[in-house]
Amino acid sequence: MLNKTIIYSKIHLPNCRLSGLIFFCLLSLSAPLYAVQITLNVADVAAPSFTARGIKVVLAQEGSAEFSIDELHMAEKIWRKVHIYCTEFLLNSAHVTCHKGKLDVIPDLPFTFSYEFSSQQLELQFTANANELWQVSADFRAKPWRATALLRNAQSKRLTDLLPSNGALPKQGTLNGTLVIHGDKAGVSKINADLQLADLAATDASGLHAAEKLSGKLHINADRAGQKWNWRGALDWQGGELFWQPLYLRGGHTLQASGQWDGAQLQVTQAVVNLPEVGKIELNALWDIKKSNLLEGHLVGENLSLANGFANYAKPFMEQSILSATALKGRADVDWQYRNGTTQVLLLQLHDVAVEDGEKRFALHGLNADIPWHAQLQNVAHVAFTDGELMGLPLGATQWQIQMRGMDFTLPTATLPLLDGKLEVSDFHIHNVNNMWQWSFSSTLTSISMQKLSAALHWPEMYGSLSGFIPKMSYLNKLLKVDGTLLFRVFDGTVLANNLELFDPFGRAPRLSGNLDMRELDLDLLTRTFSFGNIQGRIDLGVNNLELVNWLPVRFDAKLASSPGKYRKKISQKAVENISSLGGAGGIAALQRSFLRIFENFGYDRIGLSCMLQNDICTMGGVENNGNVYTIVKGGGIPAITVIGYNRKVHWSELLNRLKRVSQDNKAVIK
Repeated sequence: MLNKTIIYSKIHLPNCRLSGLIFFCLLSLSAPLYAVQITLNVADVAAPSFTARGIKVVLAQEGSAEFSIDELHMAEKIWRKVHIYCTEFLLNSAHVTCHKGKLDVIPDLPFTFSYEFSSQQLELQFTANANELWQVSADFRAKPWRATALLRNAQSKRLTDLLPSNGALPKQGTLNGTLVIHGDKAGVSKINADLQLADLAATDASGLHAAEKLSGKLHINADRAGQKWNWRGALDWQGGELFWQPLYLRGGHTLQASGQWDGAQLQVTQAVVNLPEVGKIELNALWDIKKSNLLEGHLVGENLSLANGFANYAKPFMEQSILSATALKGRADVDWQYRNGTTQVLLLQLHDVAVEDGEKRFALHGLNADIPWHAQLQNVAHVAFTDGELMGLPLGATQWQIQMRGMDFTLPTATLPLLDGKLEVSDFHIHNVNNMWQWSFSSTLTSISMQKLSAALHWPEMYGSLSGFIPKMSYLNKLLKVDGTLLFRVFDGTVLANNLELFDPFGRAPRLSGNLDMRELDLDLLTRTFSFGNIQGRIDLGVNNLELVNWLPVRFDAKLASSPGKYRKKISQKAVENISSLGGAGGIAALQRSFLRIFENFGYDRIGLSCMLQNDICTMGGVENNGNVYTIVKGGGIPAITVIGYNRKVHWSELLNRLKRVSQDNKAVIK
């Protein structure tokens, strides 16, 4: 047997055709294949669509052939140490064939290959178990040339090496269908694809994009016209689940679309999307693919169901907002137009919509709205609802007319029925500056029954009325601020609040700071409310440097004291027992053992109690302080009683517990 080795350093194939390459190899042979073993070494083969380095071909005497490639670049992918073996290899001037071939990267998928030089017809077929078939037929002599791929039970996971490694890669599932490509001297001119997917599963390395048991049909037609492609397609997603952070969707979607592609921009001239249990959406758009930028967009949907539309397609993007726990019901019409990097038109109509917060902070029912918003035009929005709730308080029916001009919204006056009163809002103004929303308003709260208020909030029954005035409230950069002093009237006294600031009011952990000044509260009304025991008199309460985080106090300096002036001062035995519990354990027993237990009410001169909270420790004080001793109630009149406490340092949680119960062991001394 004769061994012959042929070595080439580099081969350039500017317009590579398989027949030319094979003829090139034939011319290199100087002996019949049956008489020699020929080894062909090529350092580099380059063509517009691929490059290969370190090529070695061994043609054996018995008719087999081995091909090895050190490095192959094709379709922006790289394969190294590629090895192909043909059990029966035939190469002559008429054709080249390979039977019982194997590719080392897919050893379980044997193939056959043939190419006729004169007719320029190619046949390539991969087969495997479970009736799996990948078949390619091509006629390069036809004008235009034509190539057809047939897939039958094709395993989708075999495409992994051809897809971008940072995307969702198929792990299982089958493909069936055909792919037909036409072309000319300029390249591919027409593409037609009909594919069916079954039981497809895919995931990416991050786990943020995954699919499970996907099934559906995909149809695509594309024709080249000069430098552009005209395309149209249809997708019928029949079943399975898709997680595409943050969206989680199920099958039942359909899409029909058409447009153009010029290599840089993708234009969707018409598209119709059917969203399951939501409705039909029509849209057109223009994308700059290279910059991943939407240039133009227009979306129209009529009679859309908000229940599934909001829950499945909007809510996942609002995890950190106040709407993260919100549910919507009802119907909506929407017309959205986007251009020049911003929304130009948003026409929104709401029909009998219900908005309910899962944390029961707010709710609206019977909401109807007509909002014709334009970026450059002035318009008026009409909003109305039949009832609702705000922090547990029932709201009555109302109608608003909102003046709109671009990102500037004004509500000159508005009335919000609240229990047996109403909240009157004036000069409500909201606008967007430098992508930050800011708003302001002033309001007046007319008299509301405290009995109805406490019942609505599930508080102990209170008496009297509540009214108030807010001079100006503003919001900017997550900070809600009260400019001036809030005035409320409750328990026949006044409550003044100033320097109030609430940071991140719609977040998960809002922070409130400010000062409170309560004057001449009626203790009779106040103590009857909380079943504290009866106290008659007037009280002042000042709370300075108040700071709450997630509505729990972390710092304040509070002082309670009898109001100045002359008024009836009486305290019941039950009230004494409860006040005593604030000073520690043991004092109530002393009262019960003494002769004072025969009296129902006592006289007093002054009441005083203070707490400075810092680092979860409350430093207690009273009417008089002497070392570790502080007087809570100073006696006066007949019979008189004085309550003294000794515990100056109390954990805040313990003090809260004392306020909730009557202690049986008390360190307060009752005289």
